[in-house]
Amino acid sequence: MMKKNVTLVALFSLCSTMCIAQDFGPLSSLQTPLPGNLSEFVLNQEKAIALGKALFWDMQTGSDGLTACASCHFSGGGDTRATGQAHPGALGAFTNLGPNHTFTADDFPFRKLSDRDDAESSVLSDSTEVGGSAGVHLQDFIGLSLGATGAADSIDDCSNTDVDGFPIVDPLFNIADINVRQTTGRNAPSTINAIHYVDNFWDGRARSDFNGVNPGGQSDPGAAIRKVDADGNVVSCGITMEKASLASQSVGPPLSDVEMSGAGRGFIDLGKKMCSVTPLALQEVSESDSVLGDMAVASGDGLGLNTSYVDMIQQSFRPEYWNSDAIFDAAGNTILDAAGNPISGAPEGPDQFALMEMNFAMIWGISVMLYEATLVSDQTPFDEWLSGNEEALSPEAENGMDAFYSGGLKCAHCHSGPLLSAATWDQLNVDDKVGVGPVVNIQMNDGDGVADKGYFNVGLRPVAEDIGRAAVGDATWTSALAAGNNSMLPDSQIESIDNTDPVKNAGAFKTPTLRNVELNGPFFHNGSHATLKQVVEFYTRGGDFTHLEPESVHKYVNPIGKLRGKEPRQEAVVEFMKSLTDERVRWEMEPFDHPQLLIPNGAITNTDGSLGLGLLGLNDSNDALLELPAVGRLGRGSIGVPPVKGFLEDQSGNSNGTGTLGAGQPDVIEAICFETGDKVVLNWTVQGSVDSIIIEIDNGGIMGVETHVLDPAQTSFEDFEFRPGVTGYLLTPHFLGAELKSSACYIRRGAQPGLIPQFLRGDSNNDGILDLGDAVTSLDIIFFGLPAACNDASDWNDDGRVDISDPIATLGYIFGGTAAPEAPFPLCGTDPIFDSLDCTGASNCP
Repeated sequence: MMKKNVTLVALFSLCSTMCIAQDFGPLSSLQTPLPGNLSEFVLNQEKAIALGKALFWDMQTGSDGLTACASCHFSGGGDTRATGQAHPGALGAFTNLGPNHTFTADDFPFRKLSDRDDAESSVLSDSTEVGGSAGVHLQDFIGLSLGATGAADSIDDCSNTDVDGFPIVDPLFNIADINVRQTTGRNAPSTINAIHYVDNFWDGRARSDFNGVNPGGQSDPGAAIRKVDADGNVVSCGITMEKASLASQSVGPPLSDVEMSGAGRGFIDLGKKMCSVTPLALQEVSESDSVLGDMAVASGDGLGLNTSYVDMIQQSFRPEYWNSDAIFDAAGNTILDAAGNPISGAPEGPDQFALMEMNFAMIWGISVMLYEATLVSDQTPFDEWLSGNEEALSPEAENGMDAFYSGGLKCAHCHSGPLLSAATWDQLNVDDKVGVGPVVNIQMNDGDGVADKGYFNVGLRPVAEDIGRAAVGDATWTSALAAGNNSMLPDSQIESIDNTDPVKNAGAFKTPTLRNVELNGPFFHNGSHATLKQVVEFYTRGGDFTHLEPESVHKYVNPIGKLRGKEPRQEAVVEFMKSLTDERVRWEMEPFDHPQLLIPNGAITNTDGSLGLGLLGLNDSNDALLELPAVGRLGRGSIGVPPVKGFLEDQSGNSNGTGTLGAGQPDVIEAICFETGDKVVLNWTVQGSVDSIIIEIDNGGIMGVETHVLDPAQTSFEDFEFRPGVTGYLLTPHFLGAELKSSACYIRRGAQPGLIPQFLRGDSNNDGILDLGDAVTSLDIIFFGLPAACNDASDWNDDGRVDISDPIATLGYIFGGTAAPEAPFPLCGTDPIFDSLDCTGASNCP
């Protein structure tokens, strides 16, 4: 295996001058951004991480005793539920979908065109609806249900009746007057790697300067916490924690009457509740949990932790934020006795609160932020490639990467840096073709303006349906700069801005990271696309509304001619995006392990089609529940659970959307390319009648560096030109003037010279014996980039990739008598299936 030290600058030595010059290494080389004044609040960061993880996953935090933060972020950091996820969107009424709808592949994309590569082709159907995330039923918070000991019930005291005692019917989320769970108006973004964003939420309303109370940061000057001063008095004070947008974000959903709470609940109520219950009392916690395992209850019902939230907070935070016997009312005033003196001791009843409960928003925000800061996925094939392993990406994925970073596609203008997002701290002051500093000059398809960096309108929907970043109002960076309020900016303004230029934040949304993106469907802020292929098709046609609102859409979003009608090129870009998946995320290995979670998954439907009633209200539906089992540090494989799957991954259907590209036409099939001597040989077969075959050669980010028109009877082609890196050969048949469906093959020069080598499947360490050493070697290859003479040998199931399923299957065969590996086994031989894995030779085979 060839290795070399590279950053992405070295990659672009293979590209044309059109490539974007980026200089970054693997994500592991990037420091995790955290507040500089963290020690002013946190006593023990490790303990605070444990507190944050418990709170994030605890179902008791929801008013219904079921909905946790993790309920919308349980699958690769996002939400892949298919039932009960539809929202009516801009029109305020369901049209194509409906409450409790179960998505199928045929629902996507929401805007269907006669030609999926042409935004101006006939519209077959369109919808303003949104694929969001299911939250809670419509309820008003009445108070906590406190027992005789003062402990709160896991379910809050809520009501959904009017003043006359009649049930209130949710105007949007009901079926035959039975309320189903509400759904958010935007898709749930992933929590993994979110610590790197400057601001959070799709519109960035969760500011980087946490105020200890709410998502608004410095835009809420009245926000204040309480602390014990040097004289022992409890005083009110404002705080600012920079680089803490995840803390700002995390305090939003717990009080949302759509996401987690009955309307009117405050953080002091949530604090009183959680300080009185056993952490994770309704859920199993693995004894091997990477953070909570030492506290997991192993006896009795095996639920929860053997500690309290009070103890966890006291061990995590400095005492001045919780150590006081003062008692407060709901308004934050010290409660006085009849003589006018402050009362002290333990709070009594639901209307008295301790200092710890008064500061619970700050405690929640900081601890959840610190937990989420550990969720960084920096062990991907792309990171291996950036670290110098030239063969970490398959040839197809590397070809897609070359295209992704080429001037033709322009993907990296928005998806820049190691996070593949221009909305991150490391990209704030980097010249990545979209400007330097929080506010940048921006060019649209029609006209120029200024905008907040990292937020783009890509022509997904008309601006009027969701104005995105513009809804943040005076808290946007453009507004702060225009008002001369530079303290509201996350960093110094570097680029010179003309404040007379129009602001172009309308319809713009934060650029999401593409890491683990294959697990995070449905895609875009409105959840309108089910597959990555559909996403690439969207950008191939230059967005859906660019031609209708060119003054609002960024100039880099326009039709990509080299991808139009060329599915193999589109699929290569998809393969590159799949290389951004960290296998630890797919298998929920440390730090992505978690407690058990019961997830509402739509309403239970009776045999007659009606909905069953639940327990929380007179007309609330009964939930179908999806169980996510507790997983320890070794991940799903250690408990025999399959890996995390993407949205609708198990469904068949029209996953690529509607269109006629290549439908019913002959394909170039089984296109194979291989290197022999000083040339590359292509072989293929053709079905049906064709007039000609065109070969386009892609290399170094240039699509179509050479083009050859061949006779239709020709089934072979020889390329004597040496091209560095990966070369793609795109074969497109033509018939009666029409371009038919393309096929492609890819080769990395020098990776497979001469004769095809033989190997023994499963023999990862190349010693001629299948034993425990092979499983260990496979793990070293996957997680530590161990060089391998024959990656094919480690591919136990011959699926064309080396991942965690291969060492698991090896162990199953050795110790559990499960199935033997695919051929070649038990004798040496060649790979019966052509794939992108390399095998430069196995010394134990001829």
